[in-house]
Amino acid sequence: MQPGKNAAWLRPTPATFDKLLHSTSVPKQSDKEGVTITEKRTQFVHTGYELDSATQAITPPVFRATTYHQADPWNPPTYDYARSGNPTRHAFESAMSSLEHGAMGLAFSSGMATLTAAFMLLSQGDHLIVTRDCQGGTQRVLRGVFSRFGIQVSYVDTEDYPALEQALKPQTRAILIENFSNPFLHVTDIPLVSQWAHEHHLWVMVDNTFITPYLQNPLTQGADLVIHSATKMIGGHSDITAGIAVAKDKDLGQQLYFIQNACGAVLSPDDSYMSLRGLHTLPVRMDRAQETARKLAEVLQQHPRVDEVYYPGLATHPGYEIAQRTMRGFGQMLTIRLKDASWVTDLAHRLTLTKVGAGFGGTETILSLPELHCHAALTRDERRERNITPDVIRISVGLESETDLIDDILHALDQAES
Repeated sequence: MQPGKNAAWLRPTPATFDKLLHSTSVPKQSDKEGVTITEKRTQFVHTGYELDSATQAITPPVFRATTYHQADPWNPPTYDYARSGNPTRHAFESAMSSLEHGAMGLAFSSGMATLTAAFMLLSQGDHLIVTRDCQGGTQRVLRGVFSRFGIQVSYVDTEDYPALEQALKPQTRAILIENFSNPFLHVTDIPLVSQWAHEHHLWVMVDNTFITPYLQNPLTQGADLVIHSATKMIGGHSDITAGIAVAKDKDLGQQLYFIQNACGAVLSPDDSYMSLRGLHTLPVRMDRAQETARKLAEVLQQHPRVDEVYYPGLATHPGYEIAQRTMRGFGQMLTIRLKDASWVTDLAHRLTLTKVGAGFGGTETILSLPELHCHAALTRDERRERNITPDVIRISVGLESETDLIDDILHALDQAES
């Protein structure tokens, strides 16, 4: 008995261009009658593959092979070459496609590789509208790479609908929404903006890294393509680099697959396995982290040294109503602005549990300084235009005890000196 031939979860999707369409349903685990999966948390645990019929293994193996034997080259097997398709990668892609309610998932070697492939759907002379308060890496690749190929970009507050109308040009082809935005966590009404965009025949792309498929599914709200840096919340342990895009329909998915296969920035088998493992625990991690984030935001909102707290779960946040209406939670990210930027350096040095760095979405709480980290690629003037100043601190809340974490941050904040 050959495991490859008899593993049912390996068979459905050939790695050929015209057949790489991933199932959007939750795979059944057997033919036995049983309960219907209705809860998100259960879907995240059981979506992505069926039991291996040869071994009954409950997790997929890691296939590191680059080449697959073709007994009949004129009728090639499901998998032929690792860049074009890999069984372990397919398991992760299928899970994400199902959880995002899309037609096709494609896993890339990083979040930026995913965004880059999405931008390559555009052609010379096309115009792209992008959330103004977006991560620095997005702006860096658009300015430093795609501007050389004639792609025009307008940065707009995508929650400001008159501004969207003003930004529209005859050559506009797509809009990229970052939800929540980075670092100030602006909230865009995806159903409303998608309706507007489709009236103008635009693709709607959503970078939903901060929110994750557990808390929001943009494809069900009108978006055409959803993008995640799986390095962050989906991987969840600060130990992989990965990206994933899910297309709403097969035509867009095939276009993106052509780019992925032609350019080759695919996710490795090992990181595909780790991404799938992270996906299974995402709900319990997110539930815990966002509860702590809400309590931390409430405490910091009352602190005399904090000027502003940006967290959509606070009723005072401008996007609170939209987030409450279009999402299932408020996430684990928050940003604060101190009343005195001179406190930042000493505060960072006094932290004990909280780590300081550029990443987010891991089990540990990470404090980032947008001026030095996520938006360092911008010029000083560009940062000032976006209100990114040295007094701004972004916090990715982890899984520590909320008491220990809040005590750690408050102690550093109380003791920080200029």
